[in-house]
Amino acid sequence: MRTKSNGIMGAILLVCLAGTGCEPKQEPTPLSEEMERQMRLEAPVVGGPSAEFSVPRAPADIPAAVEAALKDSGVNLVQTGGSEANRWLFGKSLADRRVLVQILPVYPGRSTVKVTVEGGDALARDLLKNLSDGISKRVR
Repeated sequence: MRTKSNGIMGAILLVCLAGTGCEPKQEPTPLSEEMERQMRLEAPVVGGPSAEFSVPRAPADIPAAVEAALKDSGVNLVQTGGSEANRWLFGKSLADRRVLVQILPVYPGRSTVKVTVEGGDALARDLLKNLSDGISKRVR
């Protein structure tokens, strides 16, 4: 009789413990949605050599060419963001270098593209040159 009641008590305890461990999924709050929107607007910070050049296109027309150039250079696109005016693309190279491409408007029909690669060695400079050449060829 004692083992039967111990078994029942153990089962009840197990059900209670399992029930307390399950939490319902929380709905996003307005504050968390605002914070997520702000994070998409802010570009990540990447330190290292950078190249900046002007292109004869509007900012909305450039990201597709930048994505193709990143892919050709072996950089995996991790995140994109920005507003209608300025855009940025963030990726990681095969050598685990962070890469940031910012697209900034100058005036209607003209934009500036800034490419920054993490690191200060020859590998970072080579990747920067390769990316800058690839983007400028695809955009023009």
